[in-house]
Amino acid sequence: MEAPRPLLAFDGFILDLTRGVLTAEAREVVLRPKTSAVLAHLLAHAGQVVSRDALLTAVWGDVAVTDDSLTQCVSEIRRALGTGKAGMLQTHARRGYVMATRPRPVAPAADPAAPLAPDAATRPGAEAPMPVGNLIRSRLAWAGLVAGGLGLALFAGAWIGADGVPGPAAPAAVASAEPSSWVRAQRLLEDGRIAQQGDGTWEERLRASLPLFLRALAVEPRMAEAAAELALIHANLRTNGTSRDPEQDLREAERFAALAMAARPEAPMSLAAQAAVLRQQRRFAEAIVFYERAGASPHRVVDRANVGIMHLMLGAAEAAQPPLRTALQENPRHQFAAGWRVLLGLAKLMTGQPDQAADDFLTSGGLNFPTEERLLYRLVALHAAGRLAEAEALDASLRQRDPALLARPLRALGMSDEAAYRARFETAVLAPLHRMGWAGVGR
Repeated sequence: MEAPRPLLAFDGFILDLTRGVLTAEAREVVLRPKTSAVLAHLLAHAGQVVSRDALLTAVWGDVAVTDDSLTQCVSEIRRALGTGKAGMLQTHARRGYVMATRPRPVAPAADPAAPLAPDAATRPGAEAPMPVGNLIRSRLAWAGLVAGGLGLALFAGAWIGADGVPGPAAPAAVASAEPSSWVRAQRLLEDGRIAQQGDGTWEERLRASLPLFLRALAVEPRMAEAAAELALIHANLRTNGTSRDPEQDLREAERFAALAMAARPEAPMSLAAQAAVLRQQRRFAEAIVFYERAGASPHRVVDRANVGIMHLMLGAAEAAQPPLRTALQENPRHQFAAGWRVLLGLAKLMTGQPDQAADDFLTSGGLNFPTEERLLYRLVALHAAGRLAEAEALDASLRQRDPALLARPLRALGMSDEAAYRARFETAVLAPLHRMGWAGVGR
């Protein structure tokens, strides 16, 4: 079995030390190897001043580099943290840097199917147990990370005060005290987000995270972020066509979104959850308002992209393009980026830009669009752009595939019942396909 990737959680962020990826909510930033190493070293000494010389030695060793190399890494870390958390990495003049946070090592979930203890989350004074093989919080987890070559010595004494300045080291007796319900819920929340970054299909990762968010909400019923995550899971299962009971998932999404909005109505996650419910209810114009408010957070690129998607679902293909294009420029490696690009291509087809749209359908790995459907859209774009040789080759290739794959309903057609959307889809996509001999598609 493949060893779990070493991960560190801190202040809503997750640092994947193997991949060099920093994740917060729906935002994922890939760090350069040296930048990741600098951040890992600062987290290993969280709450302590680390001199520039110590960082240069720890990260670059005997290689001679200029101070600019370290300065660039520090700037990149602050950009990755975002404007709201950039102050977490503090500069102490002529002394060095301090990471004002308290990290903890975690391991990704490995057995999401393991049974849950039904009363564990509500038992007074008890830590909610993890499923068998799941996230390990014992000292063995920490020892495993050290043995794996990380050499991180994280100390429990670096508590951060309300002003973001590290406080005095906590006494040993405090370190062993039972964590508060909020701390336990926050850990479960972070563990759920780690599970969504793990291995397996998108559906498997969503379902692996669901019991962790449920436990977090059981421990702290007013934790808006846990309720919002649950609402988004149920909504995403419907959006991606993997729901086992669409009506039940809609009811659950509505219930959890209402809990999130009641707890923190202006929090970006709460707004995103409410927007997702409105989207499932096909109330796209109302969803735009909530996506715009959620997308005002610098971390919520997914909601800025969803503004464009909602415009497209209303048939406003012109208005859909700027937000989708901006989201792709902002985070081209986002897990939803392939789907955004396909929808951007559809918007371009609907506005008479087939040559620009053609390459948007070359993307792979989209969560929402089967390969055959995506290539049918590329066929339309190539033909409309006059790239006939490419169109003929793709047409011949598609006709060699299993006819049952090509006869299934088009996902994009079923995304909206709005008359304007369906009319533009019919004109830009279906009618050209039917003229090319694909008479059964979309019927």
